[in-house]
Amino acid sequence: MGKLKSAWEIAQEKADRLGKLSLAEMQRQREQECRQIGRAIAQRYLDSPELLPLAIELNKYQEKKDLVRQATLTHLTQAIDLRFLTSFGMTSKLERIIQGIATVEPKSESIIERIRGLAQEYEQLADKTRRAIEIKCRETLHQLRISGTAVGNINIEATPQWQQSWQLLTEPLEPRLDSLKQELINSISSV
Repeated sequence: MGKLKSAWEIAQEKADRLGKLSLAEMQRQREQECRQIGRAIAQRYLDSPELLPLAIELNKYQEKKDLVRQATLTHLTQAIDLRFLTSFGMTSKLERIIQGIATVEPKSESIIERIRGLAQEYEQLADKTRRAIEIKCRETLHQLRISGTAVGNINIEATPQWQQSWQLLTEPLEPRLDSLKQELINSISSV
């Protein structure tokens, strides 16, 4: 009669028959693991209420530091979005992303400055549009004879006019932002 084998032994035999991973497969797995770690570090940085020291976090992965650093920077770069500028307080989120990128990759400062310039351009256009829509809304309320304390702050961003205007504002700026983000990712990849 044959020898009885445990489930572990049977699984080991099957695994041995499948063979070992090739060098390329092991490299792909390592890169995938580093991308996941980098993405997690970047997400923790973005979600944390206080500033997470990115350099210290990256130093925890000394043997994989370059790949994890590149993945972290790529994730932070992809998180840059004009929507962060549409409501009060969101500028700080964009500034936080930019600060994180600059901390980890100081050589990216020139591209970051161009992104800041684009963000300022967007903010100026958005403020001008907000004021114009607010004036129109107040005129409409005045025509309806609604005024005084009955009219508080108008939530401009909830109006259909703002949604349409926002689309028109972002259409020419999005390709420029995407181009800058791609340039930033390429500069990160080449380091």
